Amino acid sequence: MDNNRKFPHTDFKSNPNDLMHAMFSVSMTEIAQTCKVSLDTVHAWKNGIEPVPYMAYQLLVFKALGRIPEGFGSWSGWTLIEDRIYPPGATYKGAARQIELMFIDHYRIDRQLCENQASHIEGLQRRHDFYKRQCGLESRLGMMVLNLFG
Repeated sequence: MDNNRKFPHTDFKSNPNDLMHAMFSVSMTEIAQTCKVSLDTVHAWKNGIEPVPYMAYQLLVFKALGRIPEGFGSWSGWTLIEDRIYPPGATYKGAARQIELMFIDHYRIDRQLCENQASHIEGLQRRHDFYKRQCGLESRLGMMVLNLFG
């Protein structure tokens, strides 16, 4: 075993698994094109000769893992895989698909319509209960008057 073998590293705190995945799941040419550096620089990063810069690390993690880098506010940690977007800690079922996001305004309108319809139905049920009680009271009173004067 070669003890002189070096692996990619950074000068800042980073996840080694993410770094390895990002550096070895993407070709050297793709890394060079993505980070706008030469193939020699990519070779130096992969062999641990030079540390991977912070922005290159973030960009490569985004490219390889689909994870939105730190520094993007409330979107940090979200993951884009295929046509889905995952919030941090979500599962496959919790991810929104691109087509769903395109129609998000329709979902909001539908939700508002459903809420309005539900409140309207509740109002109708209250009125129904009131008139049902009222009819019962009035029919008993009517029978009493009819028996008295009938």
